[in-house]
Amino acid sequence: MIRLSRPAYADLKCGDAPMYFDGGLVVTWAGPAPKEARVRLANGDVFERVEQATGSGIPQDYPEKYLKNLRTSEVFNACTAWTPDELVRWQGRYGIEMEPEALSVYDSYLKSGNTIFMALVDHPSVRDPGAFVACSLVLQRAVIVYNSGRQDLFLRSYFHSAREDSSEFVNFAPGGSVHYSFKTDTAWFPLELTRFISEPSSYVELDIVTPEGFDESLLPAPFSTRETGYALLGDIKYQVRRASAVLRIGDQRQAIPDFRLALGR
Repeated sequence: MIRLSRPAYADLKCGDAPMYFDGGLVVTWAGPAPKEARVRLANGDVFERVEQATGSGIPQDYPEKYLKNLRTSEVFNACTAWTPDELVRWQGRYGIEMEPEALSVYDSYLKSGNTIFMALVDHPSVRDPGAFVACSLVLQRAVIVYNSGRQDLFLRSYFHSAREDSSEFVNFAPGGSVHYSFKTDTAWFPLELTRFISEPSSYVELDIVTPEGFDESLLPAPFSTRETGYALLGDIKYQVRRASAVLRIGDQRQAIPDFRLALGR
């Protein structure tokens, strides 16, 4: 059965109502990746090492309800779409019919030199899964390691899945991460899909890891830096600065540009 649920998006999209798969529940997760990027599933070690310098990845003003009974989930069955039709067919296999407005954003990403990363994410067990039609990425968490013209982007988002009236909800996040590695002179993090989430806000916490510091005045609005420190990754000592923002979602679904920070010289 195809379900047209209210969609939920952010850095990557989490798919609407959870579906049964291999004896459990899952949601789909899909979002842009540079077409020249190496994309792999990774563990969470880089977050642990970097957070020794910057502190917890959970912002201080993060709503308590998003941490209630937070579960750890697995990301699996990753694949790539190169065209909108491939994305639509993949979502359709799991009972999701994509809204035209959201599909147009994916199409824009594809036309601007990206592919679409797609995967399944374990969803906690709930009664009446079909009623959980509002899945949002409420915390978009990432480590961006930039060195010598290459970015290694580690994604780890926090999911909030709820009934339409919010009378019941669950929270979950991958224990590992999705790792993009690609050549660039500009640090990048995808945000354009954030405007489609069901919750009123999405928190963004990006740890920017560079061999040297960067000019904070180049940070795009509404980002600001809060914590700084140093982290040893491999045999290189990096400087770490955390860029934070709260993205408010209006009724008009105003466009939210991707995060971009020029770091190449």
